[in-house]
Amino acid sequence: MHAFGRWLIFPGRVLAPVLLIAMLVTTVTPSPAHAEDSAATPAVVDPKQPSELIVANRPITTLRATAFGASPAERVEAITDGLEVTLQRGGPLVVSARPIPEGLAILIDGRFLFRILNDDANRETGETPAMAADVAVRNLQQALDEMRESRNSEAMLKAVGYTLLVTLILALLLWAVIRGYSAVSRRLRAYVEVRSEKLAPSWSRQVVGRSGIADLAVVPVKLATWAAALLLVYQWAALVLEFFPYTRPWGEGLFDNLLSALGRFGRNILAAVPGLLFVALIFFVTRFIVRVIRAFFDGVQAGRIHLNWIDETTARPTGRLLIAIIWLFSLVAAYPYIPGSDSEAFKGIGVFVGLMLSIGASGVVNQAVSGLMLMYTKALRPGEFVQVGETEGTVTAVGFLTTRIETLRNVEVTLPNAFLVSNVTRNLSRLASNGGMRLTTAVTIGYDTPWRQVHAMLQIAAERTAGVFRETPTRVLQTALQDFYVEYTLVVAVANPRDKVVVLNELHAHIQDVFNEYGVQIMSPNYEADPADKKFVPKEQWFQAPAQAAVEQPAAAQANQTARPA
Repeated sequence: MHAFGRWLIFPGRVLAPVLLIAMLVTTVTPSPAHAEDSAATPAVVDPKQPSELIVANRPITTLRATAFGASPAERVEAITDGLEVTLQRGGPLVVSARPIPEGLAILIDGRFLFRILNDDANRETGETPAMAADVAVRNLQQALDEMRESRNSEAMLKAVGYTLLVTLILALLLWAVIRGYSAVSRRLRAYVEVRSEKLAPSWSRQVVGRSGIADLAVVPVKLATWAAALLLVYQWAALVLEFFPYTRPWGEGLFDNLLSALGRFGRNILAAVPGLLFVALIFFVTRFIVRVIRAFFDGVQAGRIHLNWIDETTARPTGRLLIAIIWLFSLVAAYPYIPGSDSEAFKGIGVFVGLMLSIGASGVVNQAVSGLMLMYTKALRPGEFVQVGETEGTVTAVGFLTTRIETLRNVEVTLPNAFLVSNVTRNLSRLASNGGMRLTTAVTIGYDTPWRQVHAMLQIAAERTAGVFRETPTRVLQTALQDFYVEYTLVVAVANPRDKVVVLNELHAHIQDVFNEYGVQIMSPNYEADPADKKFVPKEQWFQAPAQAAVEQPAAAQANQTARPA
């Protein structure tokens, strides 16, 4: 009951004013004298332009010629005054036409009313004065008959009865439409709620829920119901207006507008069919070409197809770029055949979209071009270990707009491609296959320690480190002779750049152990003077609490300890 009342709000709001107007028209019908005073209404137009003669809301004819210095508008005014005098005389009000030298004369009960001159005919449409006079006689006779009908009480009561009958039928039809909507929407809602898992994707169920999906499914039915209700009210208004003589031209206009709108709609649909077929043909051909291109580049990416000018890394972006270009060309080719593409609204939307793209797409284009540069210069590839500014990690994806890097802390960093192009990028994996990646660390030792001993201790620490690449020789370089110390740089190779932090951690631990074993103090990074006692940790203090003495040393470290010189 609540749904019916809610749906009845709109028809009630529409029916109430229209019904009130119709009842006012019937109950407040002008008296004959008043009807005669307002029978003919001249149209307000430019005096030099054609003027239309209107009687009782019904167009009679259009006057275009100037007669005896009177413009068409002045002629209409004179005819209106003459018609009022004729109506006051009364009579059968029979309209006729009679030829005269300058055209045709329009008569009422044999009395002259006005003339249709030769220049009043519309020559551009092939109209003759006789045709114009015939239309004027027919329209004027109908207007006078309707005026006589408006003074007939029996005819007006019959119109009121028809109005009430049509209103009752409209209420019944609206009730049937609302009941039909309630039944259909209820069943559709229940069906969608039960089958929502198959009918809608999972993300939509999480966002709007099952009830939200059901509400969306009911929207088309609701729109169709509103359209049917509005159409019924429109037809009711046209019928009610036609029942009364004074408003009959308005009702006929409503019917004519509806029929002409439906006719134009049908003609537009038929005219758009060839264009739609051509658009569909372009779509299917483009779709076939895109599938072939995608299959080809998928084969290149998978290694099934080998080409010299493209590899597995650039196959995917090249295919996407080519597919995007093909779709753009197909859209340009299909645009003229899209229905409404030549309308001003469509052109306005195109200009607006183009303006928004030109204003807001400059940054996107910059990022896309930078992404293409990264892809085709092969500066970065997925799986490589790189360093860009403060970001260091493994490249997981190189896109058109951004590049994603997974750091050693298991954090994914997204960098704009323009940032990568404008900054120095260090690729630590590209040359790793050529003897591994070089890893360096430095210590500063006083001049009182023999440099050969320092070299040997650093070599021992490198040999004890498990992650060092053995095939590449370890090197120790004296990179600086400072005022108080010598700077020694140890260069080792790492097979996998991702292990650099782990290897460096183990290497530093072994450097401390070796230097403590041989009683050499490390004064890094600032060495100013020798202390009174050497600063090192004896071996018997290596595992003080909370360290555990049971930690096993690597086999290489134990071998070096057995070979330690006296």
